[in-house]
Amino acid sequence: MRLFSVFAVLGFFAVSCAKDPVFDPGAGGATGSGGKTASGGASGSGGKSGSGGVKGTGGRTGSGGSSQPVTGECTDVSSYASLVTGQYGADTIDLDGNSGKNYWMIANWWGKYDGQTENINGVGFTLSNPKNVSSTSNNPIGFPTIYIGNYQGKGTKGSNLPKQLSSLTSVPTILSTNADSKGTSNYNVAYDVWLSASSGGVSGTNPGAGGAYVMVWLFMPSDRQPRGRALANGRVIQGVSGGWSVWVDTTDPSCVSYVADDNLASLEFDLNAFLKDAVANKYGNVTANQYLSIIFAGFEVWGGGDGLQIKRFCANVK
Repeated sequence: MRLFSVFAVLGFFAVSCAKDPVFDPGAGGATGSGGKTASGGASGSGGKSGSGGVKGTGGRTGSGGSSQPVTGECTDVSSYASLVTGQYGADTIDLDGNSGKNYWMIANWWGKYDGQTENINGVGFTLSNPKNVSSTSNNPIGFPTIYIGNYQGKGTKGSNLPKQLSSLTSVPTILSTNADSKGTSNYNVAYDVWLSASSGGVSGTNPGAGGAYVMVWLFMPSDRQPRGRALANGRVIQGVSGGWSVWVDTTDPSCVSYVADDNLASLEFDLNAFLKDAVANKYGNVTANQYLSIIFAGFEVWGGGDGLQIKRFCANVK
């Protein structure tokens, strides 16, 4: 078992849909993220709940047809186990039978830390927050996550990233959690996808000028919402089941968030379907010329979350 702590990865953290952070973990990391509270939010956060449109008014789950099958296209599994400790603790996850690819898991408690830990089990982890640490602001306290790609010099093997959106064939992915047994009040389950403007990928702590974030929220937490404002409700995404609200913050790098109309604990789909939809509808500044650089999947946590689990994550860029 490998034990990783903040001392091993000082200076290493990620933020989702964030404004330019001050890259200083000792100072508490960055403020701002992919979500804001629904009331009293900062300027541009979307205003009070409902100001962007009523969730799900444009359609119901199932209106988009069955999920695009990806079974057999994303088969990464691991028997690795370890304990990650520290505010910015991290560890690599090696795969069974595939030495050419791996994943990174990062703790990422930039907002508030008081002993939270993560038990890695395969390509997944269980969050421990026994003190019920919670946010005292509009921002999440952290985004414990697993990713593929290269972030702050911590690159995964075999990710096939960066890759230009125009060259993508598909991005089959699986994210399975126990969120249906933990409630949905003070955290989300989300993909955070970073698009860079150049083939060099991401060099800083956000996608950089001309880049973009694309997020996929499996549900909307109570009294929380993505950055920006809702531009569409109940949108059908080709090949993905259900209806989706689309929120856009046009700050450079822009943030486009797709939020499921009905609460989902797990999703198996082609991530490229959302990327193509963002390009086709000119959401934010997402274009086919940008490069898919990093795929994060995890929990944005405003508070609590003890026992939250990613049972399985897999992403395969083609």
